[in-house]
Amino acid sequence: MRVTGPGQPVHFLLDIADLLNELRIPYAVVGALAVSFHGIPRATNHADTVIWLKESGKTERDLSQRLTQEGYRVESRSAVADHPVAGVLAVEDKHDNRVDLLLGIRGLEPNAPARATIGKFLDSSLQFIGLEDLVAMKVFAGGHRDLEDVNGILRVSGRHLNVVLLRQLAARYGAEVLAKFEEILTTL
Repeated sequence: MRVTGPGQPVHFLLDIADLLNELRIPYAVVGALAVSFHGIPRATNHADTVIWLKESGKTERDLSQRLTQEGYRVESRSAVADHPVAGVLAVEDKHDNRVDLLLGIRGLEPNAPARATIGKFLDSSLQFIGLEDLVAMKVFAGGHRDLEDVNGILRVSGRHLNVVLLRQLAARYGAEVLAKFEEILTTL
């Protein structure tokens, strides 16, 4: 266990990632930590990670039970109608550090785990959502903060961007997302 107190969501994420790796559950860090990895650092009080249970042969119940055995509090939140997240396992430790395990994201391409990028944090490696997947996801989310994140990602990592792949991924979220991405490209 790496966590020594409150305010350590990355340390907690590393502990959760160890467990996901042990259970052979594919995952990729998304949200503010992925934005920090691919773009401009952004503060957060929790970590978001998308997981692929189906590929692991494990169920949500299996994972919840194991997390509970490790001493974590687990709250299962079902999908809300028209929300892009399929469901969440909100996991907290005794210091109230939190990791949200997203049970799927509508529009996320099935090969996203294969494009995940390994990054080093402290003493461990983490799987981060691929650059193109993250940009497409953020354009789809479309909020002011999300679009600021996209601009920061493109400033830092834009030269590494596979624009053809990104167009394909953006199209999975719909014509509006693809059009918004094309608009963003014209401002670069």
